[in-house]
Amino acid sequence: MRSSVSLLSIVLAASSCSHSDEAKSPAAKISIAQPNAKPTTCPPAPAGIVVAFDKVAYFPSRARTSELARLCPAIGDTDYDAVGWQAPGHKFPFVGATLVAIHSGAQPDTVPADEPDMWTASGDSIRLADGQLLPKTLGALRGLGTTFVDDNDLGSDDWNGPGARNCRYPEILFNLDGEHQPKKLNDSARVLSIDINVRRRDMPSTLCKSTAR
Repeated sequence: MRSSVSLLSIVLAASSCSHSDEAKSPAAKISIAQPNAKPTTCPPAPAGIVVAFDKVAYFPSRARTSELARLCPAIGDTDYDAVGWQAPGHKFPFVGATLVAIHSGAQPDTVPADEPDMWTASGDSIRLADGQLLPKTLGALRGLGTTFVDDNDLGSDDWNGPGARNCRYPEILFNLDGEHQPKKLNDSARVLSIDINVRRRDMPSTLCKSTAR
């Protein structure tokens, strides 16, 4: 009888220890992070997030999608939505900036479908080709040299907002905020983003010889 009681006590004690170990085991409560989880931002650009005709940050401006994804695994799908048309794009989130590579399909469409023909960029960390930070206002943009500005036409249905070009960076379109602005924009109008057409260089030399508005 004593032998039976002792054996039962050993079995119960072992069972209790087993349940106690399971409750204390970190594996029972902690989910291990997956090592291959997709990053949320692109790797930093050592030379800064510079937007130029041939290169945008560390991306060759006409690189194939596979190469862009290799350089930044945080790549995501998006749409470029302008008034009257849309185009598929790939978004690249950086700390302080967002870049979007777009295949617009503009005719004649001589650019391969897996290559961008334009980029957009926005954010406080964007720099222009000479290292200049993206101007925050139209007044700051005008301070960089001869600048041509669209009239503000908020009453138009087919209107994507006013833009400006600066003869120092003629290939770049500076998108402006025309909200609460007169037809002739004030210097306080904000620069929202920039577009750069990498299909061909837009060099309005004749325009830049004229007097800026």
